[in-house]
Amino acid sequence: MGAALAALAVGYLLGSVPTAALVARARGQDVFRLGSGNMGAMNTARNLSLGWGVIVLLLDVGKGALATYLGLLMASATANALQLAPSPAAPSPAVPLAAGLGAVLGHAFSMFVRFRGGKALATTLGVSLPYYPAVGLAGLVLIVALYLITRRAGAAAVVTMLAYPALAFLALERLGWPRDETFAVVTGVLPIVAIVLLKHLLARRKEAALTANADGARERRR
Repeated sequence: MGAALAALAVGYLLGSVPTAALVARARGQDVFRLGSGNMGAMNTARNLSLGWGVIVLLLDVGKGALATYLGLLMASATANALQLAPSPAAPSPAVPLAAGLGAVLGHAFSMFVRFRGGKALATTLGVSLPYYPAVGLAGLVLIVALYLITRRAGAAAVVTMLAYPALAFLALERLGWPRDETFAVVTGVLPIVAIVLLKHLLARRKEAALTANADGARERRR
């Protein structure tokens, strides 16, 4: 439990690094006042440049991957110290899963920008790469396919997140993972899914409020 809490804290600190906000600030802008106001790669690409958007995307994926990787190292060290695992290759899944959850939570509610943040899709992908990459890649394929069909990024993201636990189960079962570890990963992604869906809901409400305010302003000018 102690190692998992420590991993959660480490992941949160890494995830809290506000990459899009820092990039925008370096360009003399406030990401929360640009476009949709979302602290993410898409908003950066649309309102600064594609190049800066790609940089933010890679950094957001990278911090999620680093968090899980550090969680794996912490799990191995803890297991070896307590002699609970036969080798460094058999750590408890709870520790890297906690680190990944912390990274997503940190990106969505960063302590460095008054607990604002992004929708955490890129960070969620990054979290999967060191531990269960097949799940993240399956999610990436699904969200790209849905976007190409619907041309609606938000809808594609929401549907992908709703399907993510099932994707995790099917992908890991297909790879022959032990059933207990498969269920641990599926359980671990549930709070991540909840965070991403919450951020999309909050973003949708913000967009609706901005649209209503703009419509009201136009009516008053008539």
